[in-house]
Amino acid sequence: MTIRLSVLLIGLLLAAGLYFGLGEWREAQRGALVGLSDNPCAPDGTVITGRPSDDWAGRCFYRAQNVALMASGRRPEVVMIGDSLTMGWPVMDGVVDRGIGLQTSDQIMLRFREDVVQLSPRVVHILVGINDVAGITGPVTLEQYRGNLTAMIEMAQANGITVIIGTVPSARSFPLNPAVTPGPAVTRLNGVVHSLADDYGLVLADYNAVMSLPDGSIRAQNYIDDGVHPGPAGYAAMQPVFDAALRQARANLPAQVSGSR
Repeated sequence: MTIRLSVLLIGLLLAAGLYFGLGEWREAQRGALVGLSDNPCAPDGTVITGRPSDDWAGRCFYRAQNVALMASGRRPEVVMIGDSLTMGWPVMDGVVDRGIGLQTSDQIMLRFREDVVQLSPRVVHILVGINDVAGITGPVTLEQYRGNLTAMIEMAQANGITVIIGTVPSARSFPLNPAVTPGPAVTRLNGVVHSLADDYGLVLADYNAVMSLPDGSIRAQNYIDDGVHPGPAGYAAMQPVFDAALRQARANLPAQVSGSR
């Protein structure tokens, strides 16, 4: 099974959980109005009310894994947060993946504390924005996108977490929004990424430079499987960029966090 098909399967399973529930247990909860709760999430990573809009940011998706990781006392070196481009990244030792397919920067920013800060990693890798371009959660301005990234960066830095920020690889087309031509909008989005890397002294992982030509087209046909998601060749092209960024991030780690915190 290819990485892309695995990501799509995970997305379909999540959608099934969101819309069809967990049988009798779910039916007992469905439609209930729930406010303050010590247990807002169902065992399958969805919200206990059964209404996807009650967990628009996907805070429940990784809640059980986060609780287990924190209880273990193990501190990850790196947390990668983002959308399906992160969710489909090949597994790496020491790296905790917190990607959720179809999410935009609005949603990822809202779950950043739960899925990154609480795990206390040494490094966070932020790769966010292709779904903003696709309009998955509606229109977004560049300033809104910048504000979401800025909030994540400042949260990380305030907690002693070194930030790697990735440029967004372009896409050929969006199956969910075929009217959008990705290239020009991705170029504008990546202008914000470069600017923030300079302003905040971040480690930049320039994935778009290895995935795309200056005109926004994809460098190699097999880099992208379905118009949006990198295939094995695409991730193989991106991996050295990540590896170099991680080496730089490790070199930048403050002395006081080089050991356990």
